[in-house]
Amino acid sequence: MGVDRVNLVREGFEAWNSEDPQWVLEHMDPDVEWIAPERDPFPGTYRGYEGVQEFWARWRGAVGQLRFAPEEVIDAGDHVVVIAHRWGRNEVTGLQISDKIAQVFSFDDQDKCVRVQEFYDRGTALRAAGLE
Repeated sequence: MGVDRVNLVREGFEAWNSEDPQWVLEHMDPDVEWIAPERDPFPGTYRGYEGVQEFWARWRGAVGQLRFAPEEVIDAGDHVVVIAHRWGRNEVTGLQISDKIAQVFSFDDQDKCVRVQEFYDRGTALRAAGLE
C-alpha cells in the first residue's frame, strides 16, 4: 500500500463536498464499479467513469448536490469502510434526503479505487469488507 487509503478517502469526501467530483474520479480506476443497493432510488451497477458520472447525475437531478459527513472511517486493508450522514435538497422541487449510508471503497495495488459498494446497514458493509 503506497498511500494511506483512509486519508485518501477522507480527502475524497472533502473534494466531493467542495464540488470537485473530478478529484474523486482521478483517484478511481477507469473500470471502476459503483454498486448501489436495491433499495437505493437508483439501484444497480454503474461501470467506468461514465457510469459513475451517470449515477451522480441522477442523484443531483433528484436532490441537488449531495453532501457527506463521514462519521466512521475504518481501515480494512484493501478496503475502506465509511459510515456517513448524507443530505441534499433540490432547490427547484424541494425534494430532500437526509440519511445514513455505508460505503465500502475497494482499492487495487496502485491505490486506485476499483469499486464502491453502498449499503444501508453498517454490519453488512463491514462483512463486505471482510470485517466482523
